[in-house]
Amino acid sequence: PGVAGSHSPLRRPPSRSPNPFAHMSSCVLGAYVTLAPASVRRSQACQATALAPARRAIRCSAPQNDIDTVNVNRRGLLAATSAALAASSPVLPAIAAPVDVGSKAPSFTLPSTEGGSLSLDDLLKENQYVVLYFYNQDFSPGCSLEARRFQQALPAFAEKGARVVGVSMDSMEKHEDFCDQTELSFSLLSDNSGEVSAAYGADLKIPLFGSFSDRQTFLIDASGTVQGHWLEKDGSMASVKTPAHTQQVLDAIESL
Repeated sequence: PGVAGSHSPLRRPPSRSPNPFAHMSSCVLGAYVTLAPASVRRSQACQATALAPARRAIRCSAPQNDIDTVNVNRRGLLAATSAALAASSPVLPAIAAPVDVGSKAPSFTLPSTEGGSLSLDDLLKENQYVVLYFYNQDFSPGCSLEARRFQQALPAFAEKGARVVGVSMDSMEKHEDFCDQTELSFSLLSDNSGEVSAAYGADLKIPLFGSFSDRQTFLIDASGTVQGHWLEKDGSMASVKTPAHTQQVLDAIESL
């Protein structure tokens, strides 16, 4: 069931092509664009090196006085090219299916600001819903506002049997300082290795700046099924600077 408005509370708009860099600052985008030409040049140089023996072999196999034969004999060059590229291309690991509405939420156990560790299994046993939100980093202006909005909405989430949990790649020490300064009473989890963020498709790697959790929110029911998913980068997430996003999640719970 949907809710009136510009976005469904459960699914992101299918007609928009996600832009993973839409929410990055101009300085971060500038760093990325600056690096791109160098990586392209390196890739082209590697391919040229791999293809050089094939080209030399074709030249040497033709008569010295029959250059036209070499120029038109492209079939052999194409075959050699394919073989050289296959030999020089790395084998990439299989990409896991994205976590979205209807998916089983990946399990995890992470250090918590409550003390000790907190697992998804424990959260699901104690609550009807888990609101798992990933954010970039502690103390950034947008993430601070987002945390305060979730804090303000805690009573409304509690009434619906929902537990709010935040996740980023920050250390536990930084999480604890963040909780103290922003007066948060809900749990923050430290995904220092980035493995949980990656499992949810919520990891963000920025050249020169490092790795961060991407701003995404998942609504998970007691069976461990994702019932709602919102991303900032594709526009399905309402503004986190106002109560709009927390209300978006509350409306989704109400519609279930």
